Amino acid sequence: MTPISTLISKLESLKHLPEGTPLLADVRVVFLAPTLHIDLIGEVFRGWNDEDRLSRVNATLNELSHEDSNLLSDVMSRLPVAINALTPEEAINKASWLGSATTSSWVNWFLHHRPPTPVRSIPKSPRFIHFYGYKGGQARSSVLALFGKLLADDGYKVLVIDADTEAPSLDALLGAHADRFSQTLMGLCGWSTEFQPVPAAYTGQQGNGRIDVLPCRTRNEVHDLDFALLVATAPLDARIYERAASKLRAALAVGDNAYDFVLMDHRTGIATSVLPLIGELPGPTVVFVRPDANTASIPSEMKKVIRSIFENSGDNAGAFVSFSLDANRKSGGAIPIFEARARAELLEELAQSLSRTIPEITEILAGEEDGEEEGLTAQELEFNWIDWYLDRALLDSTLPEINRLQSDNINALRRLREVLGLPAQKRIEPEKDPSLKTGGVTLSLSGARDTGVFIHIPDVERLFVKGSPIAYILGRKGTGKTRLLKELVSRGLGNPLLVAAEEVDSPALRSQSIEANAWVNEAKDPQAFWWSLIRLALISPSGVQTSISQALAENKKPDDYANPIEIKNLLLKETEQKVFLIDGLETLVPAEEIKAYVAGLFAVMNTIQNDSALSTKLVLRAFLREDLSSDSVQNIEQQMEGRVFRLKWSAASILNFAVSRLPLLPWISQKFPAVVEDIQERKGEIQRSALSEQDATELLLRVFPDRLRRNNLLTSTFMRLYFSDAGGDNTNMATFYPRLYLYFLQKLDQLAQIDSKPLNSEDMRLDSSLLNKAYDQASATFIEETKQELVHLLSLSVTGREISASGNASKVAQFVAAFDGISTPFVLDKLVAQLGSKTQFTDQSIRDSLQRMKNLRMFEERPGYPGSWRVGQLYKMGLRMKYAR
Repeated sequence: MTPISTLISKLESLKHLPEGTPLLADVRVVFLAPTLHIDLIGEVFRGWNDEDRLSRVNATLNELSHEDSNLLSDVMSRLPVAINALTPEEAINKASWLGSATTSSWVNWFLHHRPPTPVRSIPKSPRFIHFYGYKGGQARSSVLALFGKLLADDGYKVLVIDADTEAPSLDALLGAHADRFSQTLMGLCGWSTEFQPVPAAYTGQQGNGRIDVLPCRTRNEVHDLDFALLVATAPLDARIYERAASKLRAALAVGDNAYDFVLMDHRTGIATSVLPLIGELPGPTVVFVRPDANTASIPSEMKKVIRSIFENSGDNAGAFVSFSLDANRKSGGAIPIFEARARAELLEELAQSLSRTIPEITEILAGEEDGEEEGLTAQELEFNWIDWYLDRALLDSTLPEINRLQSDNINALRRLREVLGLPAQKRIEPEKDPSLKTGGVTLSLSGARDTGVFIHIPDVERLFVKGSPIAYILGRKGTGKTRLLKELVSRGLGNPLLVAAEEVDSPALRSQSIEANAWVNEAKDPQAFWWSLIRLALISPSGVQTSISQALAENKKPDDYANPIEIKNLLLKETEQKVFLIDGLETLVPAEEIKAYVAGLFAVMNTIQNDSALSTKLVLRAFLREDLSSDSVQNIEQQMEGRVFRLKWSAASILNFAVSRLPLLPWISQKFPAVVEDIQERKGEIQRSALSEQDATELLLRVFPDRLRRNNLLTSTFMRLYFSDAGGDNTNMATFYPRLYLYFLQKLDQLAQIDSKPLNSEDMRLDSSLLNKAYDQASATFIEETKQELVHLLSLSVTGREISASGNASKVAQFVAAFDGISTPFVLDKLVAQLGSKTQFTDQSIRDSLQRMKNLRMFEERPGYPGSWRVGQLYKMGLRMKYAR
């Protein structure tokens, strides 16, 4: 079989016959999917039919090659090739409709005389950056996501697009979850008229920097057929991606969608989607390679692909990222011979492509007849070859923070930023942080009444973006769920539906209020209760609490307001999406009913999420204690995928929190004015939790002593060990508790006011005994608050009878008091017997209660000792258990 390129060369030769008039004036080759058109243009064909024209061409070819074959019909019968003999007028007519079709195809770029490269206008904002690899397994998506984090950390707004149309996975890597076509590249390809990227998959450490994600497809099973249809039909019409790119540009021109950078993750190999998207969204391209010892040289087709990409991007910047699987390889080491050769060949392709896209060099080259001017060289682009190393930080199930990468890879990301011509500086936002001064600020243990500065914990900014997909905010007791809800309300990002019992100024239904108790008693089932709250919030301008009071006065019941169809009809009339916030569920109903009410809430939320019309108009955000979500509904993890935020305080964020509250303590702020002044100067960093652990510790140690004399423990260790449920920040499960820290600081300030000698005479810092006393009292208070929630969590019974809801509080108090003096660690079965003898509760109810307390992390299994438990460090003092060596 004659190769097509050889056939085209033979036909080209007919323009230069050895004797006589040339048969052809021109040969035009254009690919229009799915056919390669080879048009033979000449005056000689005038007045001939199609068959005679091709016969004449074939006969001439046979004369030149001294063969007797029907080459043209043979090629057309086997391959997607159309060979047409045309007069000049016919060629002009055909060119008009060929020109209306796309030329963004790999085939055209593989032609010897390919169509001219169109002039690309590079947009200044946003900057499009393309990531491509000829093969898979080259760390392309990971580097792209980490590069996005680098930019977001510096305050830039980044949109990441998964254009891997055959095996999309970038959404999973970044923890994004698309429910609707409008949130996907499929939407741009015709499946939606709207553009709604999944917002805030990652929030940076500087200003308003964040990453939004436009996944390739939804993760909704009902959309699988649509995705298969896109993949199957797009190769037949590459314009589907050109149209998608045009819609994207139009959408990005809208103010709400203003991004600094758009990072696009492309399909590997010669995929249909690559060139149309790069061509229509021009910008620098990063090509991923992985040279190995089996590659003697770079394959010719790979060179053509890379040349096509760089020249089609229309930009004067490009880079290669080379991924090494050698765990021992570090920067500065010797480069293997095979890799050095591959590097030289690929950089030469980049050099030639950049030379053709830089006007000044193109002009020089065109004017140099002797060929002395060589333009850019591969040697000058050595800096554009970036090595990426095997990194243990990337073995985790989640994408790591930039600072957890090995230094060579951090430097690689920074170098990539430089060679692409992106700004090296941070994006500076105007300072908007509120003052940390005491004036007008209320320091409260309740998150509902706390007006102290809000401290940003890791990733919390994901919630502060309009349209955030987060619906489930899970956290342990005392981690700030109520304070977070209040912050969302203050920013206009949601209206409360149900609030905690201590909230007194909200129009929402207040847990444990008379109205709440009565409405629960009237509800036919939990789902009816939740639907009724939604309906009342929609129809009542005065708030849910007032509406329920009026409904009860009129003998109305939750069932009267709980028709989902009527609620949906009301919502469809709304012009904007409603966001309702739910807190205080832990104390809404007795312990034996909590599971049913959590399950009912999750069922309602699932109904909303799976109804595309309803989900565009309504979002419920539930603030729940983490243990309540784990055993209430089957497959809840699947329901929450991409929609959950786990409230977790790291060591850095809790120390920033502690520093932020020092100026609000009357006695300490008066005695340590220099410390308060330094805190005021760094208030912006503190609010963002950007103050390093070391800097925060140093500020606290200007007030606290170096050591605690009672156990000779370093204060810096104490501040991490005694305020976490896992003795520090060593495990993914551990978290710190701001409420306990606040108890401690307030107790410390109060004790210092009444103590005769609160300061150490040697260094004029607080005496260590005050820290011990303050922690003991704070821990006891924390346990007292925990008891209140245990009343709604534990269901204790005495042999032969159940405990009524009204009497459960005294029983829980008796149960907690029974731990006084008991040793830890302990064998579970023995502890059940001990508590049973002290309280007369049934063994089963004790065992169930201990398990629920373990879910709260009050207890944990003792590593290496099956059946043995130990009390969590956080609760040991409050339960007054004794450590047994």
